[in-house]
Amino acid sequence: MVRGRFWTPRLTPGLAFVLVLAIAHLPPRPLKAQEGDLVDRIAAVVGDSVITMTQIQERIFQLVAQGTEIPTEPSALARMQREILDQIIGEQLIVQAALRDSTILVMESDLEEMVAQDIQGRARQFPGGQAAFQTALQGQGWTLASYRDFLRGQVRQQQLYQQYMAKRSRDLAGIVVLDSEIETFFQEQQANLGQRPPSVAFTQIIVLSSPSDSAKATARAEAERIRGLVADGEDFAALARRFSDEPGAEDSGGDLGWFRRGDMVEAFEEAAFNLPIEVVSEPVETPFGFHIIKVERRRSGEVRARHILLQPEMSEGDRVRAQGVASDVLARLEAGEDYGALRDEFGDLQAPDTLEYSFDQLRELPPGFAEPLMQGDPGQVVGPIEYEAQGMLRYAIIHIEDIRQGGEFSLDELRPQIRERLQQEKLVDKILEELRNQTYVQIRI
Repeated sequence: MVRGRFWTPRLTPGLAFVLVLAIAHLPPRPLKAQEGDLVDRIAAVVGDSVITMTQIQERIFQLVAQGTEIPTEPSALARMQREILDQIIGEQLIVQAALRDSTILVMESDLEEMVAQDIQGRARQFPGGQAAFQTALQGQGWTLASYRDFLRGQVRQQQLYQQYMAKRSRDLAGIVVLDSEIETFFQEQQANLGQRPPSVAFTQIIVLSSPSDSAKATARAEAERIRGLVADGEDFAALARRFSDEPGAEDSGGDLGWFRRGDMVEAFEEAAFNLPIEVVSEPVETPFGFHIIKVERRRSGEVRARHILLQPEMSEGDRVRAQGVASDVLARLEAGEDYGALRDEFGDLQAPDTLEYSFDQLRELPPGFAEPLMQGDPGQVVGPIEYEAQGMLRYAIIHIEDIRQGGEFSLDELRPQIRERLQQEKLVDKILEELRNQTYVQIRI
């Protein structure tokens, strides 16, 4: 499926940037500072936790690593330290609230998996691999075990923070942002918004190459046979590695990780969210084929599942038939027939219909998309473009809606994004005010 996204400008905030999910994006702690360089005294008490000057200094080290200029004038440095302290206090308030919420759970097995992936990713960045990574850690005063423990604590707090904020995000719709606030924000940030790149907006109809009824019946029968092997006690992950047509299943064992409603196609998620834990589904048909689903864990609004995908065999006749349908759709669009009616009748309704990409993002689309979109004119219909995505052959018929030249952003272009950002900031302020009123906080610097 072609996944579109609307290009958004990079808004450059001050240090006291909104805390929504901020903890999730903090860079890892510096490998280690010399203990003698830090004044490890208490900067604040938050509930049953303390925040030390070491923690503030570590955040400053992180800012230095990102290229931020640190003030040397004492009063300016003190203001920065206080702003960082306020950030850490906010994070602690939310993490402690998450710990008090019995519906928020962080599984130890999930932590171990995330930490292992993190360390593997870092080790791959060293030319000498794991050995070179461990040597670098030792040079900064860490052992691999102590660094793993540190990361585990960081990831635990990130997960608690994210789950709590996701739970509270349902309050976002009730947060009112005035037009005057949006206009003020735009005026204050306008110099930091940069230039809008050239972009193209287009609609698309995606025609899928569908298998014959007999091929579907064969795939369904195979799915039922494999489900029977699971019922006889064979390991689900091992069967996924042997039989699943999903790319990467040989490595993942069919593991899809955690997902929420809206992340999967409708038929799949309906089955997954209504399936008891450790129960294996009957074959579920989606546009991708037949799935056997096993839900392994469940938490607030999310499930973690594995699946085995069996895709019906596609014949040359199926491909030719789909190509003919796509060519017919193209001709009817060029003749002036209604786009919406043609998409409803012939298109993949799971694919996005209206997209906008900057020119430098067009290379992210499947081969064959970029050139006609960059060279076409508004109103032109192009295609069919043949491509494969998620194991399925597809044909795209594209109607170029508009081509915009680069230039400065206007307020109307950014209004929805600014509104959402200000809503997030106000929600965080509201949450932190509530939590401060419920929690003992003492600042000592």
